[in-house]
Amino acid sequence: MYTQKYYYILLIVFSISASSCRKYVELEPQGKIIPSTVNDYQLLLNNSGVFNLSYGSVDYPTDDIALLNDDFINSFDVRSLQIYKWADLFYQANEGDPEWNLFYKQVYNANVAIQGLPEAKSGDANLKTQLIAEAKVHRAYAYLCLVNLYAKEYHASSAATDLGVPLLTEPGYTQSLKRATVKAVYDLILSDLNAGVETLPSLSTSKTAPSKSAAYALLARTYLYMGEYQKALDNANLSLGIQSALFNLNPYVNMGAGSGYPDGFFLPTSQDNPEVIWMKASSDGGGNFPLSDELITLLGTKDLRTHFFTYYVGPDGDPIGIFNYPGTYHTYFAPFETVPGSTQIGPTVPEMMLIKAECLARTQKGQAGLTVVNELRKFRFKPAEYTSLTAANDDAALLLILQERRRELFCKGFRLFDLKRFNTDPKLAKTITHPLKTQQLTLVPGSNRYVYPIPTKVINANQEIDQNPR
Repeated sequence: MYTQKYYYILLIVFSISASSCRKYVELEPQGKIIPSTVNDYQLLLNNSGVFNLSYGSVDYPTDDIALLNDDFINSFDVRSLQIYKWADLFYQANEGDPEWNLFYKQVYNANVAIQGLPEAKSGDANLKTQLIAEAKVHRAYAYLCLVNLYAKEYHASSAATDLGVPLLTEPGYTQSLKRATVKAVYDLILSDLNAGVETLPSLSTSKTAPSKSAAYALLARTYLYMGEYQKALDNANLSLGIQSALFNLNPYVNMGAGSGYPDGFFLPTSQDNPEVIWMKASSDGGGNFPLSDELITLLGTKDLRTHFFTYYVGPDGDPIGIFNYPGTYHTYFAPFETVPGSTQIGPTVPEMMLIKAECLARTQKGQAGLTVVNELRKFRFKPAEYTSLTAANDDAALLLILQERRRELFCKGFRLFDLKRFNTDPKLAKTITHPLKTQQLTLVPGSNRYVYPIPTKVINANQEIDQNPR
């Protein structure tokens, strides 16, 4: 639903090449439909090949991943290795950054809809209003990803001066590309999401479309990253008030026996999973992530998340699964219709429960937080192997809740942002070590290397954009 004109503007403003852009969306040649009717804009927003993709690299720089042998190292492309190494730059000067390109394409398309829908032809006024709200939630998600990838974590004391990302609110190409502050980006995110909760239906007919539940969930995630724990708790509760069903893994144990397929093959798609609030697929597609020993130990062998989402050594000493690398995460076990085999990383019921639990612990209600987590854990263990978590005080409860957050959300794109926000807390900050052949690479708390560099190609084309310090 684009013209060459739209593509040309996108090329100039964001320095996105035709080849990198087409990796995500095939743009229509000139002479095809220019959005003019409400139906045109609805088709634009329903393009799941653009809007339902998300980042795919953010697990590589975390403590969840460790390249422990040459096979894994050789399987990683140059870009992924650069990210794993926390390198100065991730791309050559002539290369685009697929994640930067993707999120700014989402912003651009959302801005096209937000600007054009009020004057669109042949459409119901209520549908126009709903589609504008959908576009704003899409834009909010894109900016939440961008500001957490390419800028420092939110600090109330410095957010008004810390550099965020270029903040574009219309599809025109005359806007300033100077980086807005972190606070300004978060202000737009909150404004867009609040517009969503005011207008959108509680649930959408398809989980690829934003809903009120999804907008509340993103508000909860946003406020958590801001350290606004009561507001995060309130919005998590509002999302859970609409959608709270959990998916029980127990009935799927041994379902693959005799079929030649692992049990995880039979798990429902994201569209059919009651836990999924809004579908977002990792843009890297399927993968084979070697897990760190620390994470493998944290998961343990009795956890059904280990059984379904990793390959591990069984009682007879053989790897469980179809690959030969014990201790790896495979997106093969995370079905998603838009990108087969990619990981679902959109908001879910378990994420909302974990936000609720963490915020309760951070507001001196640690036992209540553990109660929430224990309700989730009942669906992650065989009944005979389930034990409730207990803690002596709020601080101990918080640590247990954060461990459970790591177990539930591992390799789903959350850990990097969690590590960034933990860095200012001496009780939670940690130094990460990445093995690489004979080297032991380290990342200390608060390092500039937690922030992704902006692609050189983008900066060369747009001199007003400042690079992140390394």
